[in-house]
This record gives sequence, C-alpha cells and structure tokens, in this order.
Amino acid sequence: MTDTTPPSASGPPPTARTSAAAHLLGGGVLLAVLAALPVAPTDLDRHQFPKETVLHLSVFLAALMVGRPGARGLPRWPAMWLALLLGGTLLGLLVATNPWLTLRAAGLTATGVLAFSLAQSVARAGRVGTLLGWTGLAALVGVGSALAQAWGVEHASFAELRAPGGTLGNRNFIAHLAALALPLAMAGVLAGRRRLVVGASSTLMVVVIIGLVLTRSRAGWLAAGAAAATVALVLLLAGGAAPPRHRVVRLPLLALAGIVLAIALPNTLEWRSDSPYRDTLGNLTNYREGSGRGRLLQYQNSLELALAHPVLGVGAGNWPLRYGEVAPRSDPSWARNDVIPLNPWPSSDWIALISERGVLAPVIAALFGMTLAWRGFRRRRDDPLTAVAMAALLGTLAAVAVAGLFDAVMLLAVPVGWTAVTAGALLAVPLRDPDPGPFPRAWWRLLLLVVTVAVVRSVQQTGAYLVAGDGESRAAVARAVRIDPFNYALQIELGARGPCRTARAHAEAALALAPTWPAAQRAVRRCR
Repeated sequence: MTDTTPPSASGPPPTARTSAAAHLLGGGVLLAVLAALPVAPTDLDRHQFPKETVLHLSVFLAALMVGRPGARGLPRWPAMWLALLLGGTLLGLLVATNPWLTLRAAGLTATGVLAFSLAQSVARAGRVGTLLGWTGLAALVGVGSALAQAWGVEHASFAELRAPGGTLGNRNFIAHLAALALPLAMAGVLAGRRRLVVGASSTLMVVVIIGLVLTRSRAGWLAAGAAAATVALVLLLAGGAAPPRHRVVRLPLLALAGIVLAIALPNTLEWRSDSPYRDTLGNLTNYREGSGRGRLLQYQNSLELALAHPVLGVGAGNWPLRYGEVAPRSDPSWARNDVIPLNPWPSSDWIALISERGVLAPVIAALFGMTLAWRGFRRRRDDPLTAVAMAALLGTLAAVAVAGLFDAVMLLAVPVGWTAVTAGALLAVPLRDPDPGPFPRAWWRLLLLVVTVAVVRSVQQTGAYLVAGDGESRAAVARAVRIDPFNYALQIELGARGPCRTARAHAEAALALAPTWPAAQRAVRRCR
C-alpha cells in the first residue's frame, strides 16, 4: 500500500471535510468487517445485516461530508457502465417476486458505486494513503479474526459453522477477502516509502497467505493465484518503471513464510481428511463430484432461468425464490424440507448477474472492469509508484473476476465496500489524467436517494434482529416482526408453529414474501 500522495499529485490540498470523508469510508469498511450480532434467528443474517447497515451509513455520511464531487467526478466511461448496471437493477423492481430483496440488492450496488466515486474524489484530493491504510487494516483484522478462531480463540462474533469464518461468518468469505487484499499487500511491500508501511504490508501478506491456506477455499486459492499472476505480469511489462529487484524478491519469501506457518502451527480445525490442504490442491479444478459438481448443476439450471427471463432477469436478489422452477428434486442446492431451502445467492457473481439482472448485466459489469483495467494498464510505465499501484488495481480486479466465477463475492457488503474504496483510491494514483468533468447532478441525486432508502431499510432489518434475539422467544419475534414485517425468516418463525388464530396471518405474509418455498406453503396449508 502506498503511504503518501504521489509526486504527480495536483489539485488542492485535502480539507477537513475530505479528510473526514476518507476516514468515514475507510473506517466504515473496517467496522463492517467487525460488525456482527451475538445471536439472531439465522446465522448468515446475523453477520450480513449489521455489515450492510454499517457500510450504508458510513458511505452515506461520507457523501454528506463531501457533497457532490463536482469537477473531480467519476471518469465518463466507468460512470456510464455503472449507471447502466444500477439502472437495470432498479428496473428489476418491476418483475421481482419479492421487491424487498431487489431493493436490498440495489441498495448494496448503489452504495458500492457511491463509495467508489467518493473514494476516487477523496483520493484525488490527497488522501490515497489514508484510504489504503484503512482497507489494509480492515483486511488484516478480518483475516486475522479467522486465524484467531483457527488457533482456538472463541468470540460471540465468530461463526460456529464454516470455520474459520471469523467475524465474516464463513471461511469462504475470509478467503475472498484475503485474495482481494493480496495485491494491496504486495504493492505495499514493493512501493512503501516508510518502514512502517513496508512492515505492515509484509505482515498483511503473511496473514492473508495463512488465511488462504487455512480456509481451504478453492475459489480463494484460484483468485489469489490470478491476482498474484496479474501483478507480476503488469510489473514485468512496466519496463524501467518496475520496482527495485530487492523489493521483488521479498514477495516469494513472504508467501513461503505464510504457507509454512499455516501448516506448521497447530490449529483447532477439525478437517475430516488427514491431508486436507493437499486434498484441496488436488481437487482445485474438480467439477465431476462434490461441491464442484453441485456448482456446475446450479449454473446450468440458473442459465435456464436466465434464458426464460433474458431482459431484466428475475429481479436482483430473487434468484432463491425462482430457482425452484428449474431445479430438479435431485439438485443438492434445493433442500425442500428446510425452512429456507437454499442459499440467498447462487455460487457465482456472474450467474447471479445473468439470472437476476438480465443477459446484458454481466456484459456491462465486464466492460466496467475492462475499462478500469485499461486505464491502469496504459499507465504501467509512468513511474515505479504508479506502476505498482496500477498492478495492484489490475490484480484486485482479477481477484474479483475469478472469485466471482465460483462464489458469491460482490453480493456481500464487506467485499463490495472494500473493493470500491481500494479500487477508487488506486485508480486516482496517476493524477495526470485529464479532468473527468463535473459529476452529473441527476446521477448524484439518484445515488443518494437509493442509498438513503438502503440505510433506512438496513437499519430496520438489523433492528428487528436485535429485538428477535436468537428467535426462541415467540414474543420477541412478534415484536421484531412489527419492526420489519418484510423479513421471511421472522414471519415463517411465527407462521409455522403455534395456534392458527395467531399464526395464520404470519404464514400468509411468509407466503407472500416467498411464494415458491415449500415451508411457507406448508405453513399456510396447516391453518386452512
């Protein structure tokens, strides 16, 4: 990570407002990493709801602090692709079975777009190092929490299932964050100007390597490999702008240290195999059995859903409600007897885009990434600092693209916020870009409107879960439903059991929220 604004910086010095906005954006990512409820009716939502609330609030407050970015807005082409993606997502409200799920997904997309725009504006005002310092710390704390859990530390915020998930709640989510953070750690080792930055970056690199090994996430391993290879290739093509050789040779040594520590240090993880890491490496591309086979079946079925709804998809966030239309009874993703029969997202960002937002959505997302990649790649020879920053940017984009092939990544609050702030800051490093022009007033107002709605809705969701507790008290759940009547998990908890005199209305509300889910159908039939 870079520790100072590059020498080519131009423009006014940072003001108190831009400095505060930088700390709100970066600190918000760190708080999102840490945020979790001690108990909740569902383990996944006890982590995701508070993380979304923290991210929405921090970005919203940063936007109020900065105001409309004015002459330091988002470059034209990236802004156009993001506008198309957000616009198509909002149009999905017209076709969604459950518009509240679409609103949640659209809110996260809008917050990510706004965070990316604000990060670039704040970075151009001289706060690159502040933003990257915060996101580096967030990755260190997040992955470090998983390491602490693996080594026997217990905490209410840690996930009991899918360990070591740390404060993110799932070992795969930890691996995604580690893969995303790897290029930033490499950049800090290569270009840090102070010993503190180089030392912190070296520590971060060792920690993310340990985290990648311990999580045994194939998506994380593949994404990290793609990220590291991309950084190496960009720097190889940088010519005279490449960093000094003595910095470069540190990278494989740090990676090796992380691997050795991960394997040598005893942990409390109860893997079923006697050689778990070797088995994961051997099955890295196995799609004929196990989870690889399950993903492949899910992708095939989801593509059928996309072909049936090619224009707007089934509505952002609505994939789990419509997947039953194409899933055979033998599909391992579809557990008919469970109250919530499948995960809230498909096991791929790209499959989620095409099935929920239409066939053009992944094309638009790819064009956005390619636009950023090209802007970074053509500046790889400017100077050593810029070359490293652009290598880190392209490495981050590679990690996002590859991890998103095999897991839900950019559908979650932490990776959305982390990537938006980091990429926005890195993109601003070559400050010799032509002025991108004023930030369109209508675009700014739309973003603020959607993010404002997301803040209100997210506070409502998290507040309801705080009141519901672990979901065992029917009275507490009833109070929670009054706060958030659009939460399926709360409604089905009241509608599936208890006297029909009080359960009937909740069962019908659950069915309205998830009309295709067997548990909601059974709850309504019970009280007829």
